[in-house]
Amino acid sequence: MGYKIYYDILGAAAYAGVTRHTIYHWIRKGVKDVDGKKVWLPARIVEGETQINEIDFELYLEALGFEEDESTDES
Repeated sequence: MGYKIYYDILGAAAYAGVTRHTIYHWIRKGVKDVDGKKVWLPARIVEGETQINEIDFELYLEALGFEEDESTDES
């Protein structure tokens, strides 16, 4: 079984191109997805640090309509 990757708040914000405040908002208050359904970003706190699972985060961003930047793949 493989290992799981987790982002901290700063890493998640950098990955999504948003502020730390936005990440906290997504965790605490949620936001409407592309279908109008309210969704919250799953997170856990370990030893006082908020952690966001990489797969959960990618699925959450997809639900919000975020698209991965494909400009780096120019093959």
